[in-house]
Amino acid sequence: MNAIVFHAPHEIGWQSIALPPMTPTSVRVATKLTSISAGTERMTLEGRLPGMPQLRYPLIPGYENVGEVVEVGADVDPAQFKVGDRVFLPGTVRYEGFFSVFGGQVSESISEVQRPIKVPDGISDETALLLALGATAHHGVRDLVPAGNQPSVLVLGQGIVGQLAARMLTEAGAEVTVADTIPFRVGLGEADHFIVVNQESDIPSDSFDVVVEATGNVACFDTAVRALKKHGHLRSLGFYEDIRFAFGPAFIKEIRLDIAGEWDAQDIAATCRFLAAQDDALRQLLTHQLPASDPVRAYGVALRDPECLKIALTW
Repeated sequence: MNAIVFHAPHEIGWQSIALPPMTPTSVRVATKLTSISAGTERMTLEGRLPGMPQLRYPLIPGYENVGEVVEVGADVDPAQFKVGDRVFLPGTVRYEGFFSVFGGQVSESISEVQRPIKVPDGISDETALLLALGATAHHGVRDLVPAGNQPSVLVLGQGIVGQLAARMLTEAGAEVTVADTIPFRVGLGEADHFIVVNQESDIPSDSFDVVVEATGNVACFDTAVRALKKHGHLRSLGFYEDIRFAFGPAFIKEIRLDIAGEWDAQDIAATCRFLAAQDDALRQLLTHQLPASDPVRAYGVALRDPECLKIALTW
């Protein structure tokens, strides 16, 4: 099998490695597409990952893998998986000689039956790449629109998580405003109101019941607090090494701050329904496609091109 490997910080390679052995309860998956998670994989490539101070190399990055089952173990119930099923893998398994983290950027994989997520009919391979970040977005917004309410919500950041969060909030009945510094990303958004941010004053003060912070830029927390109404709610949906903001304005407004964590089974089920219902539109968020066999180019585009919203790597 082939794999993209981070040999050390800022060192990307393409390598043939051994496929682990099958077990009676495992499935073998041939990869069709993978994607690059710009936030997590950027941090990993730079040698820093919150919550993992002992990050070591070499490692295989990636946790967005769509493929087809090509072999099942003898004890796998056909009702769970059979040859020909399409699956999403949120990372794979341990590989000898590699630090055990992520593991999704591989041409083929063997995983225990609990790991793959079956991709329902009606979801294209490209849209299926959005499942993990879609579930992350759903986990972060699923409780923000109580039944019968129409809160005003600002989504800061229109990367993939922000794009999907805004769409989910709109579907739930919120009045949604999206904001980003990149006009291209704002133009792809779906919301009630759109802001291209050139300076902080472009975002109105004291105007929103809820702000969803999805930029991944800790400097935006002060912007989020300023945008909130009195007793507003700030939901962190990005991934950060630390969080800092001026305490005084937050104190005066008595804001509520909380952090959305990892998705669960409820989020996966809801996200599958969401992706299937909007497959054609969501497929357009995959702005680039490149071969996985040229990972230096692929990561350069994914992490440095401001008009690359989401990239699909072909295997």
